Amino acid sequence: MRKALLALVAAAVAAVLPSPAYAGPAGPLPPFVAPDGLVATEVTFTNGDTLLRGSVLRRADADPAVKHPGIVLVHGSGNAVRAQLTQEAEAFARAGIVTLLHDKRTDYSRSHRDYGDLANDALAGVQLLRGLPDVDPGKVGLWGLSEGGWVAPLAASRSADVAFLIAIGGSGLSPARTQAWNLNNRLSRNGVAQPTARGLVGAGMAMAVGLEQFPEADHDPVEVLREVRQPVLAIWGELDMLVPPRESAEVFARELIASPSVTIKILPRGGHAGRVTTDGFDRVGGPTVGGFVMGELSPGYADLMTSWVTSVTSSPQPVASSADALPAQQLTSAPVNPVGVAGFALFALVVLALLSWPVTAVVRRVRGVRGRPAGARPARYLVLTGLLTVLLGTGYAIFVIASGGQQVEAAFAGQPLVWLLARVAALLAVVCAVFVGLAARTASTGERVRLGAVGLGGLLLLPYAFGLGLLLP
Repeated sequence: MRKALLALVAAAVAAVLPSPAYAGPAGPLPPFVAPDGLVATEVTFTNGDTLLRGSVLRRADADPAVKHPGIVLVHGSGNAVRAQLTQEAEAFARAGIVTLLHDKRTDYSRSHRDYGDLANDALAGVQLLRGLPDVDPGKVGLWGLSEGGWVAPLAASRSADVAFLIAIGGSGLSPARTQAWNLNNRLSRNGVAQPTARGLVGAGMAMAVGLEQFPEADHDPVEVLREVRQPVLAIWGELDMLVPPRESAEVFARELIASPSVTIKILPRGGHAGRVTTDGFDRVGGPTVGGFVMGELSPGYADLMTSWVTSVTSSPQPVASSADALPAQQLTSAPVNPVGVAGFALFALVVLALLSWPVTAVVRRVRGVRGRPAGARPARYLVLTGLLTVLLGTGYAIFVIASGGQQVEAAFAGQPLVWLLARVAALLAVVCAVFVGLAARTASTGERVRLGAVGLGGLLLLPYAFGLGLLLP
């Protein structure tokens, strides 16, 4: 049953979506080119059977006889390539930190990703840097952006060869909960009333996770953070709207119990990924990669990272832990409860019960039975409004998730048009179900069975519609 529903949902989403809902570059991605004053060396390295390609970036005037610190950059989500991390790589390299940036593994996709594999990719990069003659093998660390804020700590927790860890825009919550918070913000920005946004996103995420279409949905960063034994610099933009900055900073500060040094920094008016922003959603300035504006690095962001790396790699004593005041966070995240077998069974029962009326009508006609049965009109309207409720409500909730909330805007009273139609259909279905029940009381035995079956669909529609949020304020 789940497979059948998944096929139906996938077909519906494919029909309405023009493209995958990845945030970030959509056009052709350029090759990595070393900025002026820096030298890039093309390298390949392996993690098991996976071949990875990257560039080692260092200052052109660096003394090859001197051992330098090193750092491996770990991408955020999407099919990322080196050119997307040019700004960060340049900042580290100009500070005398030998930097490895690499293209993401080719089996990473919207429907498949494995944080364990990505963490081992990063560790393979650490080993590559540790083997270079101009790198101090005891001073090679990791930097992780956004999704890399889950991957880099996992890598650090697996290997003592990692000397330090930087996370920018990393989440202290599960990927599913983080994405739900992000989408709530986006829908609210587009004028959708917050109760409606929470209902839509909650229902859509519950189905996406239940259908196993959200890889690594329940990854638990808390267990990983407790195993990190390296000095940690964790950074968030004050205006981050993709990852909950306050909640995440609280988790990092509380759970990094084995780390000798934890530094929590908040970039004033900064956005996700440490970029300049006006509202937490846009990116201002910076290069354009694949048609996507990368945004300028927030003031002080690059110096913060490079000076911290210099401090932790130049002294045997750990840097004193510190924490900035945490930013305000307009919305609080909520857990995602995946739809289970009971939820999918309810969906199937509602649809089958509603379809029982037109199916038996066809059978009656084939058998030559004439005359309008009792309760025919409310039963037909119940079938129509009930199926509209299920299909519009379910389909639109999934569409919100699949589109990343990009194409969802309020049309009236904080309600998207399709969602408003689904809510009206749900109310009408409830009314029709009442009339079907009344008609069944005076119908013949045979007709009472027919009306009872379609009425059952109306009755089961109530918990289903409530679960979607269609009958809530």
